[in-house]
Amino acid sequence: MSTLKVDTLQSTGGGATTFTKQQAIKTWVNYDAADQATRGSFGQSSLADNGTGDFTTSHSNNFASAEDKCVVGMSWDTTDDASSVATGVFRAGVNVYQKGDTAQSTSALNFQVAYGSRASTNSDGAAYDVDGNYVSILGDLA
Repeated sequence: MSTLKVDTLQSTGGGATTFTKQQAIKTWVNYDAADQATRGSFGQSSLADNGTGDFTTSHSNNFASAEDKCVVGMSWDTTDDASSVATGVFRAGVNVYQKGDTAQSTSALNFQVAYGSRASTNSDGAAYDVDGNYVSILGDLA
């Protein structure tokens, strides 16, 4: 077995490399839904705000599979340090998840942000626009 030791990896054109088969984060976004502004991103070509708490992020490079990927999300209501309706005493915090009623895709991810329970028997939650929405996707690129 050989060992490759380097300080910097560059593409043949001198720019950043694209890791296609390693399990590193391939795309991420920091989206402020209240101001409808992308605060930072990597590997993202666009973001659509589909309505309250409903977003679609499109990737710069397609994933190899629509299903074989890991989506990690987190939100924070930065405008009032979590004292809003989204994080009240009976709430379960704010959640970010892949929207289940949308077909999975290799080129985009439809995700939803909500607080509390969305179950039909306990409807104390709802879709919600918070300032800090952070979504990362790991998986193989095509």
